[in-house]
Amino acid sequence: MLRLIKIFVFIAIIFSHLFSQQKVDFRTEEEQLKDPKIALKRSLIIPGAGQLYNDQKVKGYALMAGEVLALWSFNENRKKYNNYDDSYANSQEHYLRERNRFAWIAIGLYFYGVLDAVVEAHLDNFDEIVKESDPLNSDKEENE
Repeated sequence: MLRLIKIFVFIAIIFSHLFSQQKVDFRTEEEQLKDPKIALKRSLIIPGAGQLYNDQKVKGYALMAGEVLALWSFNENRKKYNNYDDSYANSQEHYLRERNRFAWIAIGLYFYGVLDAVVEAHLDNFDEIVKESDPLNSDKEENE
């Protein structure tokens, strides 16, 4: 099970870099700006919902899946620890360690999702700000 989770996390990281999301938006500039408060509220309620609000579907669904997987693994190890039987392959302490580890993973994913959603909402118009403040771009406009 641990190997499966490591593989899932590795694949999620690779996919997030391989398939970076290009924003194509036909809304007006006022409609495009994302509100960080809305992103915060959504990501506090459901992990990954803030990313969906910020039009980052792959990252949002990956966070949702990771959170569900971590909570499911936490619950399975909790059950095995509480109802320990000598017929299990591992010791009771093993299930305690795994339970605690998955709890920390779930907590970490949750707070990462909240932080990422708020930062991405703040940086929604970052490309326009960079273009406006680029000294090389303003020199070209003056020459034309």
